[in-house]
Amino acid sequence: MSQNVVKIKSRIKSVSGAYKVTSAMKLVSTVKLKQWKNKMLANKEYNAQLNEAIDLLLLFAKDHKSPYLKINSSPKKLFIVISSTLGLCGSYNNNIFKISDAKISKDDDAIILGEKGIAHYENGEFKKIKGFNDKYAIDNKKSIDNLSSFILSEYEKGTYSEIHIIYSEYKNSLVFLAKDFRLLPLTFEDKEVDEYSPILEPSGKELINTLIPFYIQSALFAKLLESEVCEQGARSNAMENATNNAKDLLDELSIEFNKARQAAITQEITEIVAASKAI
Repeated sequence: MSQNVVKIKSRIKSVSGAYKVTSAMKLVSTVKLKQWKNKMLANKEYNAQLNEAIDLLLLFAKDHKSPYLKINSSPKKLFIVISSTLGLCGSYNNNIFKISDAKISKDDDAIILGEKGIAHYENGEFKKIKGFNDKYAIDNKKSIDNLSSFILSEYEKGTYSEIHIIYSEYKNSLVFLAKDFRLLPLTFEDKEVDEYSPILEPSGKELINTLIPFYIQSALFAKLLESEVCEQGARSNAMENATNNAKDLLDELSIEFNKARQAAITQEITEIVAASKAI
């Protein structure tokens, strides 16, 4: 019986250690979530205004035949898959992989961001373009600039018919949805406008050639930022669930320990009484 008490006590010690770790990780993830969420919200308004400006520009300068508005005849597509580098974030990566597994064919190319994605697609049939899988791409402007330059250059050359970003969309602190966003070619709603269109200065062609690369950079940064928020949110939720489970297990072990200790004490008293009667 005393061996059972020692065994339960050892389990309590082990679970208590896990409880402390998950509690600390939950706290860290919650702080990071708040920081990244504030950055995402600050960027969201800016990105919305930029998207509106692009839509209006494409509408009023639609006579300019930009290479970024047409669908190339190439059979290949390029997918940019945003996964996490660290683990312990629940189903965050699995949701991304479900979409990318279904969308990417063996004839397509892919740029995998995040160590988890690189490991998952280590033996993938499609071609993996290396050189952009920086662990901290979101904090590295040069990395985003290089990636956007590559996207624009390859699409302009007609290498890909479409370019997509597979990322996590933030709904709220509990809900994150894996999404497939088509980055290129650009589309706009051809709607009726006033009889007199605005005067574009400089020309529509120059504005499109200037703003589209800027839009691509902004879109990449926005999706990376949103994915980072989702990752931290998923990790915070996972650690909260792990902490609650550890707490429940500690409560059960505590009750089991008290029962086992009481049984051990009762057995010792019984043995002492029996021995005293035998003398």
